[in-house]
Amino acid sequence: MPRNLPPLNALRAFEAAGRLGSFTRAAEELNVSHSAISRHVRGLEDRLNVHLFRTQNTGVALTDQGRAFLADVTPALDRIAYATEALTVPPTGTVTLTTENTVAQKWLIPRLANLKARHPEVDLRLSVTSQLMDIEAHDFDLGLRYLHNRSVEGYHLLFQSAVRAYAAPGFAEVSNGTPDIAALASGPLIEEATFRLWPEWFALAGLKEIPDLTQPHPLSALLAIQSAVSGLGAVLMDKNLCELERTSGALVELSEVEIPFGGYYLAINARAGRRKAVRAVCQWLLDECAEHRGIEQLASPGS
Repeated sequence: MPRNLPPLNALRAFEAAGRLGSFTRAAEELNVSHSAISRHVRGLEDRLNVHLFRTQNTGVALTDQGRAFLADVTPALDRIAYATEALTVPPTGTVTLTTENTVAQKWLIPRLANLKARHPEVDLRLSVTSQLMDIEAHDFDLGLRYLHNRSVEGYHLLFQSAVRAYAAPGFAEVSNGTPDIAALASGPLIEEATFRLWPEWFALAGLKEIPDLTQPHPLSALLAIQSAVSGLGAVLMDKNLCELERTSGALVELSEVEIPFGGYYLAINARAGRRKAVRAVCQWLLDECAEHRGIEQLASPGS
């Protein structure tokens, strides 16, 4: 039997108005007039014999039936759009991403060659700031952050991370083939502002008498890593932020003792998440994180 389907333009008008909560914004998104949106929605309501919207002082709002219908229509239209894009052009265009300096330098930028090889027509533009951005208010497509001990609205966990101890080769005294933990506790130790965890780390490493290790002026992550590379002390650091130094041999791991601490989080601007280039960058990020967490695909934006 043939499918009982409303006109596609009516579904698009309803979906945009319901998702955006405004006939005016739906008209702007679909590049049609406000009256066209109103006409399509009214025709759809007549066809279905239900009220999908109700009028209120601030504009329009979905009815219970409208919300239920939108919950099915949005992913259905998304799937049609994704299937169409998959058969047509590759991802192209500019994607904007806000992140912090340490994550940009130590985790993201070393991986950008992989993105360029996979999607040469995607231009990823970075904005580096220490401020945790509301990406929709500041009109960024994506936000990538290292966060610890907190949940930030709009940011979703990519993978959990952990802190380990590192130092330049030959820095730590060795006893029976392994670094002497008691000698290490006597310093010098480098304290990074986020990972002020030396007492906890030494306790986990089995040191019974832990000296006062508090330092008055902790360093930024970049300075802490560079200080350790220069042989100025041992450092506790997120293992992903010193990956380059570990791989090159500039830093060595002093112990397998680690403290689960924080994670990497991604935020997606709902207004941009349907663009193929944005979804391509999101999937690339998830693939880069695959070794840390078993994520194969990103949920459809807006789901």
